[in-house]
Amino acid sequence: MAVQFNLLPDIKLEFNRQKRTKRLVYGVSALAAMVALALFIISFAAVNILQKKLLDNANNDINKYTKQLQAIPNLDKVLTIQDQLNSLPDLHQQKHVSSRLFDYLPQVTPISVHIGKLNLDTAANTLSITGTADTVESVNKFVDTLKFTSFTTGGNSTKKPAFMNVILTKVDRDDKGASYTIDTGFDTALFDASQNVSLVIPQETTTRSIINSPDPNSVLFNGQTGAKPNQQGGQ
Repeated sequence: MAVQFNLLPDIKLEFNRQKRTKRLVYGVSALAAMVALALFIISFAAVNILQKKLLDNANNDINKYTKQLQAIPNLDKVLTIQDQLNSLPDLHQQKHVSSRLFDYLPQVTPISVHIGKLNLDTAANTLSITGTADTVESVNKFVDTLKFTSFTTGGNSTKKPAFMNVILTKVDRDDKGASYTIDTGFDTALFDASQNVSLVIPQETTTRSIINSPDPNSVLFNGQTGAKPNQQGGQ
């Protein structure tokens, strides 16, 4: 049986442990320093070499394609025309469809009222109507019809006033009938190309759209303006 004796004192053992710990710390520190140095070298290379190379390549491509574009004849005119063509759909949606007026008037004009002159101002949203009627009562009926006419758009059932501030500006009566001038404002949606408009006419009003009279004397646009021939400019 072998017997071993530890002849090293405790202080020597503690010194050896600290020495090993010191070597471990130095090793880990050296490894961390090398990793940090490697990261620094990689970052430096990426910023000063790789990124610079990429920027140079991008600048070269820009100069290359710029020269190719500049070599195209009349490029400025082509781009201007293309931009104008792209803006046409939006302009088409914004324009006023003034031809709708000839669909609206037969619906709101009483059978005994005729129109001689129209003035539609889409900038001020106003409409002026001048013409003749059999009686002043028919003219008043026309005015009331405009006041109480509403409209709906698309599938929306909400009614909105079609005409507002309807004013009978002028009315004259003689033995042959009456002449009138009506000024009114209107909702911009009535002539909006993007809106599908349907007028809602008061049921108690007797208009051309309700009677649909075949009488040739009931033509809508055969009224007079109430002015003397030399005042109508040859109309």
